[in-house]
Amino acid sequence: MLFALIFLFSATSKSQDYTFRYNPYSGMNKDQLELAHKQALKMERNGKVWTAVGTGMLVGGAVMTFGGIGNISNVENFNYATFGTGLVIMCFGAFPLGYGIVAWMTGHERANMIEIELLAFNTGTLNLKPTEYGIGLALEF
Repeated sequence: MLFALIFLFSATSKSQDYTFRYNPYSGMNKDQLELAHKQALKMERNGKVWTAVGTGMLVGGAVMTFGGIGNISNVENFNYATFGTGLVIMCFGAFPLGYGIVAWMTGHERANMIEIELLAFNTGTLNLKPTEYGIGLALEF
């Protein structure tokens, strides 16, 4: 039991160390970071689109499936084609839905890490502008 606790503690501390300290974008220059940021935002946008497509396929397939089994009491009028087509569409809708969710989350996390690295290249500007207490000097990043 003690060995299991030591293993779990070391595994979680190692993963936290990797999560909070490792950033694959830390060695890039500003142009590379901006390109990677555009790619990450594109991945996030594509993930949103694929999530919507997968959800539409899943809902449409479910509607067709339940429409096909609507007359299940009357076996002679049971629509096997609608039921089967809806079931196939619903099953294949899981693929774009699963990919979209993963791409959406991955793109968002990459964009966040890149934005953190881009902060190092931004120089703040000191401007005279309205603040909550009146007009004053405000440092903008």
